[in-house]
Amino acid sequence: MRRPFSFLLSLFLILCFIPSALAQDFGGRWAGPMQTDEGPGGLEISLTRNGSQWQAAMKMRLEGQEVEPVVGEVQVNGSEISFTGSLGSTLVKFKGTFAGEQLNGTAEAFSGGRKVGEGIFRLTRNGEMPALPRQQQGGGQMADPDFDASVAHPAYTKKKHPKILFDEAHNNFHTASGRYKPFADLITNDGYEVVPNKQKFTRESLQGYKVLVISNALGAEAMNAPTASNPAFTDEECDAVRDWVRAGGSLLLIADHAPMGSANQILAKRFDVDMSKAYTVDQQNFDAESGNRGFIVYTRESGRLASHPVTEGRNAQERVNKVIAFTGQSLRGPAGSVAFMRLADTAQDVAPGDNQHSVSAAGRAQGIAMKFGKGRVIVMGEAGMLSAQIVGQQHMKFGMNRPGIDNRQLALNMMHWLSHLLN
Repeated sequence: MRRPFSFLLSLFLILCFIPSALAQDFGGRWAGPMQTDEGPGGLEISLTRNGSQWQAAMKMRLEGQEVEPVVGEVQVNGSEISFTGSLGSTLVKFKGTFAGEQLNGTAEAFSGGRKVGEGIFRLTRNGEMPALPRQQQGGGQMADPDFDASVAHPAYTKKKHPKILFDEAHNNFHTASGRYKPFADLITNDGYEVVPNKQKFTRESLQGYKVLVISNALGAEAMNAPTASNPAFTDEECDAVRDWVRAGGSLLLIADHAPMGSANQILAKRFDVDMSKAYTVDQQNFDAESGNRGFIVYTRESGRLASHPVTEGRNAQERVNKVIAFTGQSLRGPAGSVAFMRLADTAQDVAPGDNQHSVSAAGRAQGIAMKFGKGRVIVMGEAGMLSAQIVGQQHMKFGMNRPGIDNRQLALNMMHWLSHLLN
């Protein structure tokens, strides 16, 4: 009896060990092509095991850009694997099967609980993702080279050029020579002098300028870095900007969806503006052409594009009737501020990360204007709407270049109000 018992015990131990050994063998880097309804792309996932727990890091190439979603819920059962990838307000659920040196499977993308896309992937151990299209290297969003930034009747003559300080010293995702070149060109043609800022804000560095423009400052160089949500400015810089505005300067502060809200909240608080630090969507008031719930539409007819000099302009030709915000965050301003882009009661703020929980954004806005001491402030919760970009392999127009909207005129009116051309 001892020998059979010893044999069975040995067999039991071997059988217990085999699944563990096979599962451990799945560790490493798997990469290859991924085909989605948005077009061809790539997927790379690196798997590691810590005891009974699996961990992963992921990269995706899609629509001409490479991103690093936050990975969660990694489960390996036999030859089956499932995991999620969180990218802003979108949660992608992956399922796959290991077969030798191959890992094949499916992906489903969800936003606000609604399925928005699907795809398949075919990965190889130590394989490679397909290369990014050459024209899109460096990111999936780029300034539209065909955007017409001309201004028929410039607001300022050659004898008077208000100086605009355009911030590029705080890991800005948008710069005057990069993705915000269309905006910089537009206001230059309107008679402003645009000067890039390469230093920290101080009383001395702000002197002599009429308007300070800050677009999507970050706490790190890369938007997907863990520290990108850290404060983009020091307390001393924020105090310097606040005091400069109070003495008569004007600030255009633009802070997009996460992580930009967290990075810019330190400065926004100097003007009692609350940033949601999330992603704002609206299941009813969105752009039907794109089908994107984050592309929120504001119209004068709906009452959510409120009356203010930035929406009225100087005459009927400058009146703004419809604008689109291309996925941003929500804001709440202090008493006395004007929410000229009011969110509907159906709008929601979706938290970044794995949880994807949402809260109502009713009563909040994506565009706020206020007077502060002798100065003026406009805070925007979305950045793309004031640029003119093309996105992805289909070169979707994204911003002032999108036909049928008044984003271009809104940008000019905002600068006119900040420079006191409009009262």
